Amino acid sequence: MKGMWRLTGPALVLYLFSGSLTAQTPSTGVASCSQSANATQTDLNQCAAKELQKAESRLAALLKELGIDRNSIEQKAWETYRDAQLKAIYPATNNDIAEYGSAYPMCLATLKKRLTEGRIRDPSPKMGRNGYPVTMTQM
Repeated sequence: MKGMWRLTGPALVLYLFSGSLTAQTPSTGVASCSQSANATQTDLNQCAAKELQKAESRLAALLKELGIDRNSIEQKAWETYRDAQLKAIYPATNNDIAEYGSAYPMCLATLKKRLTEGRIRDPSPKMGRNGYPVTMTQM
């Protein structure tokens, strides 16, 4: 019984957590990995890893644009938060693939991508019609 919860628990948490993240993450209109009709699990894992790399590149570009150092205390704190979220859903095991299944790399990359997209959204200033950031008094 304990072994069943060890497998079912993280999957349930991921399912519930991903729904709230999906609601917060705007759609880009680009087909995702899950829309590949005849893809193998390896293909899906690789596709999810590529999508994660793209999100991490967008984050790096945004941090550079905003003048935030990737090694700043704030960025390191967010990375610690992100890693803690991932560990809460997927606690470390001796063999993660054997414990969580062949979809584990895809699920982990997808969750990490969604957390990264949230980080991209958070520091972005809200822009007004004139292209300048909106001040609190204009909101």
